[in-house]
Amino acid sequence: MSLWWAKKDQLDKEQLRMIEQLGLRENHLVLGPPGSGKTNVLLRRAQYVRSQGITNVLVLSFTRPLAEFVKTGCYNGNREIFPPNLVSTVESWTRSLYQDHSQRPPNTDGMEFGQRKAFLATDAMRFATSTRVPPIETIFVDEAQDLLAEEVALMKARSANLFLVGDDRQKIHDYAPGLDVAVRAQVVTLNEGSLLWHYRLAPELCDMADKIQQPQSGGSLLSTSHYNGPRPGRVETHGRLLRAAQITEAANRIKDQLRAYSDLIAQGDRLGVIVPRRDDRTAVFEAFEADPDLAGKAQIIKARSGTMEDRGYNPSFDDQSPIAILTEKGCKGLEFRAAHWLFCDELAHYRTSETYYTVVTRPKTRLDLYYETDLPMKLAKSYSPPAETDW
Repeated sequence: MSLWWAKKDQLDKEQLRMIEQLGLRENHLVLGPPGSGKTNVLLRRAQYVRSQGITNVLVLSFTRPLAEFVKTGCYNGNREIFPPNLVSTVESWTRSLYQDHSQRPPNTDGMEFGQRKAFLATDAMRFATSTRVPPIETIFVDEAQDLLAEEVALMKARSANLFLVGDDRQKIHDYAPGLDVAVRAQVVTLNEGSLLWHYRLAPELCDMADKIQQPQSGGSLLSTSHYNGPRPGRVETHGRLLRAAQITEAANRIKDQLRAYSDLIAQGDRLGVIVPRRDDRTAVFEAFEADPDLAGKAQIIKARSGTMEDRGYNPSFDDQSPIAILTEKGCKGLEFRAAHWLFCDELAHYRTSETYYTVVTRPKTRLDLYYETDLPMKLAKSYSPPAETDW
């Protein structure tokens, strides 16, 4: 089950307009803050377009975990809302063009993530005018702020219509040029619209995020919130703790949350553990597996690495493992009832404001921050400690 998608009678007027009233054979870009329903609108729009006889469509996301997350909204019980096999990642779709034309993708061993994606998209332009495979009638793209210009050019070459959703405030990859360069400069006839209201974030999390960045709409998250979840929301800090102590503290709090949020978890909610490095995921996972109360309840979530590490890895979300362990960059586009940001003081000099904003807006109700030395400046400036009477 999934809690992130909404039924038709749960959507607001602007969400419904973007799903049902926009031109079918036009290019659209939908902007909105975290929790405004962008992914919901994307998938429901794809469902609606297919109902209008335009069946050759494709929904693309940035990473495999995000694609799997989108697939959790493809069913309402046993009723299919949208075919899961029409959901893929941008890179997987690019690679599929080679298979469709009986060719092998070029060797990308040793390339950085962004370099690999740009190289593949540029090389795949050889199939731009191919008639061997029918063009896609509409391509739908989530998290469009992290697209490369080369990828958008390839999409335009293979599809007459694009429907993209995104938010430059959540762009966390340095190699991505942002919506102005990657999308607006590539798609000349582009209709833009904005979702102003959001429904996911507790006011306490909105307040913290607003102190890091203001959303594109100009209004603050706090002033545009229609949050309707457990209250109160909460942000807490835990320091100074050694790494092992941070993991233990998080584990104890997660045990409480598995009980407190059990009804919501049964409906599809998850708890997130966010770490700076890939190796940190394994350290946390092994510690949880060694705890009898958490063993079998956690899962490492990761994106495609392009190496032998991918062999045997199942990116699907396991319903029996409600604890997701992932990196800061790997959490983009996902959402959790509560999140635990471990070792948040490490690698702070590599983070942008967009990274802080993205991580802080992943949890719906509660965020716990753990550090060994000092809370990073961006978090210290945005975190509101509880009122102290004895000072």
